[in-house]
Amino acid sequence: MEIRTLSIPYRGLTLLIGALIASCESESILDTYPFPKEPVFFEHAPVDLAGVSSYVPMGEPNVMPKDHGGFPLKNAFVLPANVPVFAVASGVIILAGHGTRHINHPSAPNQGQAYDDYQLRLMISENVIVNYAHISALNFDVLPELESLPADEVGRNFEIVVESGDILGWVGPHPAMDFSVTDRSLQLNFLNPARYPGDHIYSADIYSYFKSPLLDQMENIAARDAPPWGGKIDYDIEGRIIGNWFRPGTTSFIQWSRQLAIVYDHLSSNRIFIADGSPMNDVPGIEGPGAPDVWWVKGNAPRPETIGVSDGIVQYTLILPGPLPDESKPVQGVMLVEMIDEGSIRVEVFKGSLSATAFTTAARIYER
Repeated sequence: MEIRTLSIPYRGLTLLIGALIASCESESILDTYPFPKEPVFFEHAPVDLAGVSSYVPMGEPNVMPKDHGGFPLKNAFVLPANVPVFAVASGVIILAGHGTRHINHPSAPNQGQAYDDYQLRLMISENVIVNYAHISALNFDVLPELESLPADEVGRNFEIVVESGDILGWVGPHPAMDFSVTDRSLQLNFLNPARYPGDHIYSADIYSYFKSPLLDQMENIAARDAPPWGGKIDYDIEGRIIGNWFRPGTTSFIQWSRQLAIVYDHLSSNRIFIADGSPMNDVPGIEGPGAPDVWWVKGNAPRPETIGVSDGIVQYTLILPGPLPDESKPVQGVMLVEMIDEGSIRVEVFKGSLSATAFTTAARIYER
């Protein structure tokens, strides 16, 4: 078995993408390891739950909903790292990466101090890989092969057998540990799967892999207000404005300025969420790529899954996300959206306006 690795300069776990490709080359651990064929369940939490405040699900728009969630720490910016990270089941570490970050928080006593930042991919069945990111220190008693891993942000292939419950490392200075599940027995509902990198289209709800009593503990720390507790990233519906959109000619998933998402909030699952990447930088400079414009819709209507070609031009009144009542939030502007045909929409945002009735030459076309 060969592991072909691609390094992509994108946020979070998709920095490290490994695809397993059968080959005729020399036998490896992956050829002989007894991976389960049937569905698998985690035997351990990925991190000591006593040290975390919640599980924030996948789906936070960035611009497209993120393919991973994370565990925010109760006590961040602590050195040395002291919250254990566990192997959720027995399996094989197939990919590892190492980088360096710096503590960046005004209240941190060790502001500016450098710390290690590791990512791991653990294969636990023929179809399931679990992904850990922002581990601040590795347990080299369990992972001695990684002690000399260069801090160059590049994913490298490994075949390291670990046992369920092994302490893989610790989290500490980083404010959260990212965690996600790739399950190649699934395929999410993206209308144009070729748009997405690596294993994005196989991103699974992590709660599907827990059983009680561990499931009960995980539900108790869920930050989302309704199932699926692990979040959702695939909202596309053919002939409706809901879902992910790209400007014509987009060739890369990291062309953020060419993306638009009309989806639902990852925490407040009933709230329409719009993320517009047009203010972002596709070639980040020293300040990074910037951030998308993000809004909720005042009145939370009309529902995007109901809007199609026959509805013509629809106006959304834009407000900032957050817990305050809609009526108490200042209007940020309006967005006009029109479904041109089954696979394309016309969009224009009028910042600072309370209403709009027609598109101008500044309108943008998007497609799946």
